[in-house]
Amino acid sequence: MENIGNVNIYNPDKQLSEQITLRNILRHSLAMSLANDGIPEEKELAPKTPNERVSQMFKGLNLVISAQQTTISDALGVIYVNSNNTWTRNNKTDEERQENPFKEDDNDYNELNAILSFLEEQEQRIIEANISKTFADDFVWEKQSHDGTMSLQLSPHFFKMRSELRESWKDIYTILINNKIVSNGVVHDEGLEDKQIEDECLRRIVDS
Repeated sequence: MENIGNVNIYNPDKQLSEQITLRNILRHSLAMSLANDGIPEEKELAPKTPNERVSQMFKGLNLVISAQQTTISDALGVIYVNSNNTWTRNNKTDEERQENPFKEDDNDYNELNAILSFLEEQEQRIIEANISKTFADDFVWEKQSHDGTMSLQLSPHFFKMRSELRESWKDIYTILINNKIVSNGVVHDEGLEDKQIEDECLRRIVDS
């Protein structure tokens, strides 16, 4: 287990851990930060006008979707093996496996695929809003003042999707915790039950 800051990466290959798992977590953190305040990490790219800030926040929303998709894709193989092993242990006979097929089982692998489908839907919503001629489904509204100045304003669709993406990230991170891919700086104490450790990890995610 490699401890990097407050996030512990569970992977025997230190280089793989740092270059993939931690990279994805940091990438998502930067994307969500951009969607929150519109200020990129690079100081030279800081928005100079309110319109630039709105554009950066919308860009951040798109990057959040991409970061979550990448995080899932990179972890999916490991989580499939874990979920399939658990399903196999719980369904030892052919009859049990027919009654509870893996594709319909309540497991982390299927949950991640459901989140991937959700993310694809959000991606499609943005694409459709960009090509639509209607005003109602837009994420960024263009408004013209009396003097002809054009200003950008984030619509309720933006804030709703950002909130939904926070929830989907919490679900993704929970699955990473459950599969021992990451922890959130919680030291394992033999006196603590696994559920208590998981709850503490989630509390730290919400508080961060």
